[in-house]
Amino acid sequence: MALHRNFYAIALCALIAGCTSSWIADPSPATRNLVNDLRLDGFECNARLSTIECIQKEPVRQKQPSKCDSSKGCVEQPALLLYNRYHIEQQDTGIPTVHHDVVQQVESKLLGGEKGAQQ
Repeated sequence: MALHRNFYAIALCALIAGCTSSWIADPSPATRNLVNDLRLDGFECNARLSTIECIQKEPVRQKQPSKCDSSKGCVEQPALLLYNRYHIEQQDTGIPTVHHDVVQQVESKLLGGEKGAQQ
C-alpha cells in the first residue's frame, strides 16, 4: 500500500512540475532576451521548478572598515563577498517578472537575500 502512495506522490509532483515550468522550455522573446542579457553581463542562469535563477559568477567585494583598539592597533577585516541574484518568472502575457536579491558568501555558502520585485 505504501508503494502505491509513493508512486502517486511522485506522479503528482511530476505533473505539477510539468505544468508550472512549461514556459521555461519555451519562454517568450522578452524572457529569453532578459536571460541572454544577464548571461552576457556575467550571470549563470539555471532553470528551477517554476523560475529561472540567475546569479553573478564573480562576487562584488565590499571592503569592511578596520577594527581598531589601543592594544592591537588597527586590524584589517576581510571583505564581504556579495552576489546579485535574480529569479525570473513569466506571466501569462509573456512579460517576465524579476525578483532581485543580494546574497553573501560565508564559508563557501550563499546566505541572505532581500527580495524586491520588478516588472
